[in-house]
Amino acid sequence: MRRTVNVLHRREPGQNSQGVHDAVYVLREPQARQAAAPVIAAGATDALEAARATVLRAHLSVQLRVEDLPTAVADCVDFAHSPLTPGTESCQASFLLCTACPNARVHPGHHPRLAHLHRAIASLRPVLPDAVWEAEWRDPYLRLEDLRRRLGETAWQRAQATVTAEERTLVEALMKGHLDP
Repeated sequence: MRRTVNVLHRREPGQNSQGVHDAVYVLREPQARQAAAPVIAAGATDALEAARATVLRAHLSVQLRVEDLPTAVADCVDFAHSPLTPGTESCQASFLLCTACPNARVHPGHHPRLAHLHRAIASLRPVLPDAVWEAEWRDPYLRLEDLRRRLGETAWQRAQATVTAEERTLVEALMKGHLDP
């Protein structure tokens, strides 16, 4: 009875510390556990969605595969069946989402343009309002940060040093939205 009163009615520790209250009273109360389940599930779902948005989902490969279709950012193994735009005849997603797609393949030939894209997105941060940068550029930037971490600083710097004029032009067109479907 005391446990139920402390957990469901008082909702705060009585003569105990917060730790004891949580461990002895809240965690042992069936009604509290039942009420917590949907909250925990929603939090886990939100965390999973955030992780998917900000972690590189493209597959890293060591070389170009001739059967893959080149895109502005990576290569695609199945342009006709995109998990990002299901129900369409071909992928309709922005090329900025290629790094979020499991159909994408990133090989060393892509590293320079992706390193340049990372730098270009970072350069927008100080000149855009925080809300705009967060809404439009945060996720692609974080996926490229993940790629940078996976490749290592040496490979990333090498990639930045080998960006071609053609790749700079491609990234500029991508950033301006000229390549979006």
